[in-house]
Amino acid sequence: MKNKSKQYHQQSPVKIGRISYINAAPIYYGLDKGLKSAWLKMVTAPPSVLNNMMANGDIDISPVSSVAYARHQKDWLLLPDLSIACSGDVMSVILVSKYPFDKLNNKKVILIDESATTVELLKLLFIIKKIKPIFEINAIQHPCDIPKNADAALIIGDAALKEKWSDHYDYIFDLGNMWMELTGLPFVFAVWAVQKSFAHKRPDALSAIINLFRISKKEGGRHLRQIAASASSKLGISLDMAEKYYDQLCCDLRPMQIRGLENFFSSLYREKILSEKVNLSFFDEFVKS
Repeated sequence: MKNKSKQYHQQSPVKIGRISYINAAPIYYGLDKGLKSAWLKMVTAPPSVLNNMMANGDIDISPVSSVAYARHQKDWLLLPDLSIACSGDVMSVILVSKYPFDKLNNKKVILIDESATTVELLKLLFIIKKIKPIFEINAIQHPCDIPKNADAALIIGDAALKEKWSDHYDYIFDLGNMWMELTGLPFVFAVWAVQKSFAHKRPDALSAIINLFRISKKEGGRHLRQIAASASSKLGISLDMAEKYYDQLCCDLRPMQIRGLENFFSSLYREKILSEKVNLSFFDEFVKS
């Protein structure tokens, strides 16, 4: 492994994305604790920024919004068994509202531009329930960021966890739970993707990185209490809340998560939110072909 590491180090660095929210901490735990080699360059940013960097070819490997993968499936491959997913409540993707969900027809709903998947999931839920809100885009980190004339707002990531939204809104809808109630399947918010061009040029380096992620995630699973304690301190939330969050979060991409992902993509295609059908293509299948 040392000889291979030296070999990779002599080539150009591999640029790897990392979501800036606490949800990715279990996957990167081992990398943070010494697994990361010098030939790996980490780029930390919100999901939308990572999506754009991957689309522009500025990074080689990254977590990306599920919808971003769907729109770039011809250029990207999936890494095995890595995701940000949930089977029910996710806690960090919520719609805060002055009204019940089915009363938001013609009401102003604020969307964010940080994650393509959560926006399209919310739009899909509205379509399925035959509700037509009026959408507006705004950056939201705190209740005061929401315009006073808005009736509801989509909140994601750390902001959804650290603010007491129930003090300001009568209704809080967890989109992960809404999806589970609708389909009985997990929801996959993010997947890990690699540029096909990189996979073609440097398959050995990519295989080594996949193995590092596997070990790193396994170590993260063994140290969830420490990860939760760090998140509690960073966000100013209780340890109990942080532990509950990681207990409900899934970082795997197993058959049930894949079924949920395929269901989501087929629903988006059926409602013409996606212009073409999505086929999931993994790196290991690419190597065999």
